[in-house]
Amino acid sequence: MAKIFETSSDIAEMAEKTFNETGLPQIGIRLKVMSLTKANTIVKACKASATTEFLTHGDGTVHLFIYETAFDRLSDDMKKKLLEGALSNVSYDDEKDKLNVDNSQYGELIRMRRKYPDYPDIIETSVLLIEQIAEEEKEKKAAEKEMKKKK
Repeated sequence: MAKIFETSSDIAEMAEKTFNETGLPQIGIRLKVMSLTKANTIVKACKASATTEFLTHGDGTVHLFIYETAFDRLSDDMKKKLLEGALSNVSYDDEKDKLNVDNSQYGELIRMRRKYPDYPDIIETSVLLIEQIAEEEKEKKAAEKEMKKKK
């Protein structure tokens, strides 16, 4: 399981700024940004679990998980667009008084492609970057193993 740690201040600040542009804070939704040591996506928005909602008295919090190692390797423009894309999955239903997070496979891509025609390329770059980091870690472990054998 991926380990969660506190997000660096510059990334958290960028995420908060992007979140404030969504209009969600104005209706009482809060954002909690966390970083992961390993992930399948660079940025992902989730609703708080039922347990978390109970412990925090249902405060309407959106969790934003960031794979910081990969995120740091992107350009600032790509970072901003990925944050915006992840947050585009979050909406609030006034009639049902409910926070919704779209977890469909293509919803984010379709919404963001309308605004940014290069969004599919950013997603592809993200996937390749995650694969590259995984390969680097694999090579590092193999090299460490080899060093132990030589000792």
